[in-house]
Amino acid sequence: MLFGNTGGTAQNAAYSKYGIGHSLLALPPLAIAHFIQKTTGVRCEAALYTLMFVTNGALFLALVAFYLRHFYPARAVWLTVGIAGLATVWWPYTKLDFSEPLVLTVAFLGFLIMRFGNPAAGMAVAGFTLAIRLDSVAILGPMVLWYLLANPSIRSVIRIVISLAPAVALVLLANYIRYHSLLDQGYAGEGFSNPFLTGLYGILFSSGKSVFLFSPPLLLGLLGWKRFAQSKEIRPDAWLFLGICIAQIVLFAKWWDWSSDDAWGVRFVIPGVLLMCIPMVTMLDRRLVLIPVVGLGVLVQLLPVAVGGLDYLILVRSQPFQRQALYVGGQNRIDFEDVRFDPNYSQIMGNLIFLQYLVGLPPAPGLPQDALRVGTRLSDAIPAPVWRAAARWDFIWSRRLGHTMAAPVPASPEDSAPVR
Repeated sequence: MLFGNTGGTAQNAAYSKYGIGHSLLALPPLAIAHFIQKTTGVRCEAALYTLMFVTNGALFLALVAFYLRHFYPARAVWLTVGIAGLATVWWPYTKLDFSEPLVLTVAFLGFLIMRFGNPAAGMAVAGFTLAIRLDSVAILGPMVLWYLLANPSIRSVIRIVISLAPAVALVLLANYIRYHSLLDQGYAGEGFSNPFLTGLYGILFSSGKSVFLFSPPLLLGLLGWKRFAQSKEIRPDAWLFLGICIAQIVLFAKWWDWSSDDAWGVRFVIPGVLLMCIPMVTMLDRRLVLIPVVGLGVLVQLLPVAVGGLDYLILVRSQPFQRQALYVGGQNRIDFEDVRFDPNYSQIMGNLIFLQYLVGLPPAPGLPQDALRVGTRLSDAIPAPVWRAAARWDFIWSRRLGHTMAAPVPASPEDSAPVR
């Protein structure tokens, strides 16, 4: 994150356009790794840095359990936590280096501190999310409103302002050091230019990125929200979770890259989605709905956990694979619009094909006449040798020497030609 995606330069040095908060959180594991290497000669920075995301995943679930334990019996609490951990995108993102899961855990920790007795400290903790991602205003905004509605006074406003001041100062200082400007210049040329309805449909209902498809328990959370909000004690919290989810979806529906690629699903809205899964605690007795939804969620998450959540997207980005153009004839390149909106080219389908190759059951080739009528199947659009070279188990004990995702080696010159 320190130098991962250059957003600008200052004094002939390259700087990341991302918030400084992610880098600050990464310093402890990297410092420990440096100490280990210095004393033992063993390099483990990648392992300890990755462990930070695994720990973050466990910590958020523990915080959810702590919160729910105040209102629900232990069995319901642990079942809810288990579903959130295994049947939503939270599981794959314990293995991926993205900042949204960090934002969620820090924000939820701040919420709990505010909720159970120390509003100033809680808002200060939650405010740190600004240093990780500035778009966390979509989380902090509803949190501020949630607090002020319960505590409507000038003193409460002053308390919020003072609590957020350190995070704002940190962001401004980091921007000035990197760009000699108090305003972040890292995202110059990128903005909220996407048609709103396109992004809204994509986030909610598209075949390749729908939050309901990638996190099916979200449906349980929405169905259970009304019962969750019936409790007078937690009704404000229910509205807060719903408000954060809506705010994030509305915000990112307009962002030019609303699908947040490269990512498993739409990573931008992970905080809102996971918070809205919490009300599913009231749906645990509805087994007719619960069992199929949870089963589907676990199956969906097993695909990126076993194979790798980004491998298919990197494959699509790296080579100009072709598909049959319908009605007009000719060939079109498979691009991210296909991944977003065509179920035949979705991430889930791509990872499923990877899995088929890994278990020795690759898809049978389709018929040419079928491609003319319904389009080229994904398994045919990308040559079999490419699938085979790119497929790999994403487990720490599984090693594929010589594997290169960016440039799979075809078996023959003909294999590298586009499918006609």
